[in-house]
Amino acid sequence: MTVEEYNISVNQIGPSLLRFVNSNLRDKDHSKDIVQDAYIVLWDKRHDVIIEKAKSFLFSVAHYKMLDFFRKKGNKQGTITIEIYADDQYKSYSQKNLLNYAIGRLSFEYRELITLRDLEGYNYKEIGQITGLNESKVKVYLFRARIELKKILTEVEVLSEK
Repeated sequence: MTVEEYNISVNQIGPSLLRFVNSNLRDKDHSKDIVQDAYIVLWDKRHDVIIEKAKSFLFSVAHYKMLDFFRKKGNKQGTITIEIYADDQYKSYSQKNLLNYAIGRLSFEYRELITLRDLEGYNYKEIGQITGLNESKVKVYLFRARIELKKILTEVEVLSEK
């Protein structure tokens, strides 16, 4: 990878990588640090990585950096707690906010898979390469994640109707 290709990858991949990390961590500052660390690793391995594989490489590095982040915090599941407001305030939430709330309640692994597949548009094989899971496990975990997401959204809907 040349310096020009590296700079192109920063401009083209950087925003989606930051969006991916931030949607999982929900912390802008730590998300920026992880993205920066991923690009440092890419720079160190620039002679080994071809430009066509840079996006997958960066998402894989970010995946492992997020796992390290959760391990250091002692949060093995990587779940995020979100304060629930009074019932009358639920009605003011948009669908996007409710979905973000529900995704935030998923375990890190499920949240990451939902983000990669449904928000970033990766296929099962690419997700497997990023996360180190085989394709069939990705499909099973995504199925379970969507069931869990549906369950959380149903709970929120019931609460908002009270």
